[in-house]
Amino acid sequence: MRTTLTFAMAAVLSNFAYAQIGINTANPLASLDVVAKKTDGSTAEGILPPRLTGDQIRMGDDRYTSVQAGVIVFATAPVSTSSAKTANITTAGLYYFDGTEWQKMISGDPKKLNVQSWGDIKSSAQNIDHNGWYLLNGRSISTLSPTAQSSAMSLGFTSILPDATDRVLKTRSGNEMIGSEGGTNSLVLTRSNLPNINLTGIISGIAESAGTHNHTSNEGGFLLGGTSTGNNGSGHYQGNSTPTSWGGVGMLGNTANSGAHTHALAGTATIPTGGTGNALDNRSAYLVVNTFIYLGE
Repeated sequence: MRTTLTFAMAAVLSNFAYAQIGINTANPLASLDVVAKKTDGSTAEGILPPRLTGDQIRMGDDRYTSVQAGVIVFATAPVSTSSAKTANITTAGLYYFDGTEWQKMISGDPKKLNVQSWGDIKSSAQNIDHNGWYLLNGRSISTLSPTAQSSAMSLGFTSILPDATDRVLKTRSGNEMIGSEGGTNSLVLTRSNLPNINLTGIISGIAESAGTHNHTSNEGGFLLGGTSTGNNGSGHYQGNSTPTSWGGVGMLGNTANSGAHTHALAGTATIPTGGTGNALDNRSAYLVVNTFIYLGE
């Protein structure tokens, strides 16, 4: 009790004398100056911020506004049901309130932490925005936090974020615009896509035998013609007259009966492909993930 009272009085007196508060020091060097009580390791030293679970922090959403920007807490567990302000509390750790949402405090060597820069792209199995990473799903940038909106506009995204749904990433070439979309997931071959060659095939075989038969005049028979005695030399070809017409010198004949026989076939023909023109899937075997862009915390 005496120690507590002494500390409180010292803090108050220090505040009046220096307009600063010192803990374990009579000469604070800042608005709040905390000096280790012991340096030999015999006591645990440091500053211990409030410790709350992510869900407990979320329960105070309506009490955190822009005037609380800079508040620091230690989340002992991630939030189980996130809100707009607590969406980034995905792991235990130190978090600060930026006036709009809670952001995780990064510590250690930046080279070892792989610190991100605006515009970095990554693939992840996560389904929601987290720690400054925003899902590329074609949304309006007006739905993002003020920090993310500023970052998006600096990257050239003035109205919406690109939509990476069912797309692979391609490195920019020539005058292509960052975030532009192209390509297709399926292909339909047209005649112009085919090789410039002639498709030919050889036909050979023997026609089916028709048995013993002959051919009449209208089926490949022949016409016998002649002239009558003393005419002017013009032929007197008969049509369907009797054999004795025109002096018996002209008639329609039939081929002789040749018995059962077949006819050989040979030649070339166009061969159909039998295709139906179905589209081809243009994608390799794949693993489904989400694509995120880093717009800052």
